[in-house]
Amino acid sequence: MKNGRIVGGKGATFGEWPWQVLVREATWLGLFTKNKCGGVLITNRYVITAAHCQPGFLASLVAVFGEYDISGELESQRSVSKTVRRVIVHRQYDAATFENDIALLELESPVAFDSHIVPICMPKDEDDFTGRMATVTGWGRLKYGGGVPSVLQEVQVPVIENSVCQEMFHTAGHSKSIISSFLCAGYANGQRDSCEGDSGGPLMVERGDGHWVLAGTVSHGIKCAAPYLPGVYMRTTFYKPWLQTITGVRDA
Repeated sequence: MKNGRIVGGKGATFGEWPWQVLVREATWLGLFTKNKCGGVLITNRYVITAAHCQPGFLASLVAVFGEYDISGELESQRSVSKTVRRVIVHRQYDAATFENDIALLELESPVAFDSHIVPICMPKDEDDFTGRMATVTGWGRLKYGGGVPSVLQEVQVPVIENSVCQEMFHTAGHSKSIISSFLCAGYANGQRDSCEGDSGGPLMVERGDGHWVLAGTVSHGIKCAAPYLPGVYMRTTFYKPWLQTITGVRDA
């Protein structure tokens, strides 16, 4: 994912990931819309996405909640669309390195929670997900340069220690710096990964009590599911103070 798709995954079931958001971009006074990115619902007013998902010139964003099959309206419950009032991009975002590739979408009006629209839990400050299996979801490309699905996809990937991730990128011939705010997930042989179009979506880990917590958000990678090039995510625990200052979100 040059900028952040699900490869090697499978279709999710309706309502399985109720915090998954579809971020659409509207241009020309809303006459044209396109699916741009993923996002994660954290409060009834705020969605996390990637900073590189900010809208283009004279464009605006729309957040779609409870979406599943983007090809039609056959679901048992309807999706809900909300206009994004404000895009709050992290002040230290660097488009060249993808450092701080995180943004908040403030909704025009609060979204009502429902069985298929629920916010995700925040991780605890001390949570370390290294070695854990995580799930990433999205409507992004099914392979590098490939097509996109209509139904939300999910894939399981292990969270990798940053130093191991750094070595992988070196092995692949890339001098990329894996900094502490990054979180890597994937396999040495590739096979499974997020991809273009998944950016801003959730990388989540199940807690012992059945709740899911947000370990990271899809940011970037090189190609998709290529050997020694795991996906790179923004580490939620690193950004919690920033998220809390703006949204007031607390640990669940």
